[in-house]
Amino acid sequence: MTGGNQLQLQRGNFYREARQFLDDHRIPLEKLSLQHLELIARQFSQIPYENISKIIKHAQQQDIAFRMPDEIYEDFRKFRLGGTCFSLTYYLLEILQFCGYSCGPVMGDMKWGDNVHTAILVNYNDTSYLVDPGYMIHQPLKISKDTRQRYLTPHSGIDIRFVPEMERFDLYTFRSGNYTWRYRFTPSAVNMDEFTRHWIDSFTKPTMNGIILTKTANDEMVYVHNDFIKVTGRDNVRRANSKDTAEKVIHNEFGIPLNLVEETRLALTRNREKRKAHTNATE
Repeated sequence: MTGGNQLQLQRGNFYREARQFLDDHRIPLEKLSLQHLELIARQFSQIPYENISKIIKHAQQQDIAFRMPDEIYEDFRKFRLGGTCFSLTYYLLEILQFCGYSCGPVMGDMKWGDNVHTAILVNYNDTSYLVDPGYMIHQPLKISKDTRQRYLTPHSGIDIRFVPEMERFDLYTFRSGNYTWRYRFTPSAVNMDEFTRHWIDSFTKPTMNGIILTKTANDEMVYVHNDFIKVTGRDNVRRANSKDTAEKVIHNEFGIPLNLVEETRLALTRNREKRKAHTNATE
């Protein structure tokens, strides 16, 4: 795990890593299409959402330490690591822009904060599509103010609804008729300066206070939060709450070495102690 602070993000900084990803996955540079877009996003979804790498690097540098596409891809090949929604979105943006797609980052509000999630808006044939690598959505989702959009994935359904009074969209997932609101987003891309500011803010959010991993495999979504595990399929949901089971899932399903998990746990403990000491000192 290498790399340093890079706070000035610009388009095209990592086209070499974009080309390497395409070559490694035998994805041709061909005429733009929805099928081509989905192929790229589906192959990219092999890189998991995880904050282990972010927590470790932040603890090592004690500063805002972005993980850029070169580091993400190297760590994925070596340790099967991935990134959080910001680093995954930035890498996939580089790939899509290298291929010639018109796209940019969009920000999302979740129940625990505003502008805490990010995804990609792709404009193709005068139509907007959402691609969300952080939420493991690799099917391009059409965005329409006129018609409600519903999609079925192997592990759940996705429902996108326009909220006219806010000029924004709500994204829900659903299973067996039960809908869960996930996030709200504005259907316009932010510039890289704003994207960078929100990325910096993400280092102070609750997602830095515990281990979180998500990936799709065998038509299921695997989710780990500390010792809690949830595996969601189209017809069932399996849950467990055990440190041993969580570590087995991280090692066997994600392929991440357990020494990195232990390093993350130690970093989280040190961070909690620092916050507690700071609180006591200010009381």
